[in-house]
Amino acid sequence: MKALRTALLALALISCGEAQEDVDLFKSTLFPNAPRFHPRAEALGARRPIPPRLEVGFPSRDLAGVMLLETQRAGVQTWLTADGATITLERGMLTSALGFGDGMSASDVHQSAARILGGGPGRVERFHSFLNANDEIELHAYECQIEAVGSETVLLLGNPVATEKWQEECFGVADRFTNVYWVQNSSGRIVQSSQWTGNFLGNMFIKVVPNDS
Repeated sequence: MKALRTALLALALISCGEAQEDVDLFKSTLFPNAPRFHPRAEALGARRPIPPRLEVGFPSRDLAGVMLLETQRAGVQTWLTADGATITLERGMLTSALGFGDGMSASDVHQSAARILGGGPGRVERFHSFLNANDEIELHAYECQIEAVGSETVLLLGNPVATEKWQEECFGVADRFTNVYWVQNSSGRIVQSSQWTGNFLGNMFIKVVPNDS
């Protein structure tokens, strides 16, 4: 629980703005004597050129902040907070959220990605893994219905971007949740989303920050 508190504090302390301001705020949470300090994050914040960024938040806790791209391998991106919490994204789909309480340790979202990024509306299955209180992996299965909601304009660094909005409603034995995705018309990629991380924190808002260098 202490790790969770520091992760949420670090996320609350950073905010979104221009590239250098983002990194300054990201690094401002890294005090050498602070318990939330993480060497990986310090090294990442010092990189030049500035790594790609995400605006993220947990609406259920009124928290918002910035994450920086740490690695990208075989199409899977790992994004880092100032205190070392991470999420992974594959084609814009959330596949793990570690360091945020009972977040997902892994997920299989290939069927969802195929529908949202070209296959069209329909029913899919998805699978999430969670680490329980006994440090055991629990696998949860969900049946999901994916629908196109319609066209919507979103702002990226203040610039309007035309997107197609998609909604995914999922039902499991004990859980139900709704994910929302905004897919950019010109690029075909997810530029904004609201994706479920687990029962504790609910949905994470994720927004791409274009390179403004």
